[in-house]
Amino acid sequence: MFTFNRVLDRWLTVTTAAAVIVMMLHIVTHALARSLFDAPVYGTNEIVEYWYLPIVALLGIPAAQLQKEHITVTMAIERAKPATAAVFTIFACILGALVSIAFAWFGLMKALENTAIGSTADVSAVITWPVYYLVPIVFVLLAVLYILDAIAILRRRAQVGEEQ
Repeated sequence: MFTFNRVLDRWLTVTTAAAVIVMMLHIVTHALARSLFDAPVYGTNEIVEYWYLPIVALLGIPAAQLQKEHITVTMAIERAKPATAAVFTIFACILGALVSIAFAWFGLMKALENTAIGSTADVSAVITWPVYYLVPIVFVLLAVLYILDAIAILRRRAQVGEEQ
C-alpha cells in the first residue's frame, strides 16, 4: 500500500509539474508570437482554461490527500480516546469515499453528455470533452485513497490490540 502511495504521489507530482511547465511555455510562446509576429497561437486561452488548469487543479486533490494536506478539524479527535478517535476517523474516511463516488458519478454523467455533443471551448473549435473524464478518474482515485486510509487505521488498531 505504501509503495502504491509513493508511486501515485510521484506520478501526480510529475504530471502536474509537467502541465504547469507546458502551460507556461505555451503562454510565453503565444505572447511572443503575438507581440513579435502579430500571429498569436490559436486557441491558447481556451487550451489554458479547459485543459491545463483543470489538470493542475484536479490532480491537486488526490495529491493533497496523499500528503495529508487537506484541512482537518481535530478538536474532537484529539480529546477522544484512541479507539473512539479511530472510529470517528474511519467514519470520516467512509463518508469522504461516498461523497467522492457521488462526485465521480456526476462527473462521469457530465463527461458522457459532453462527449455526446462533441463539446468545444466557447466559440473556438478547440475540443474540450476529453478533459471532463478527469473528474470521475480523480474522484474515484480519491475514494480509493480514503478507503486505503480507513484500512490503514484498522490495521494500526489491530496491531495495537495484539500488543496489549
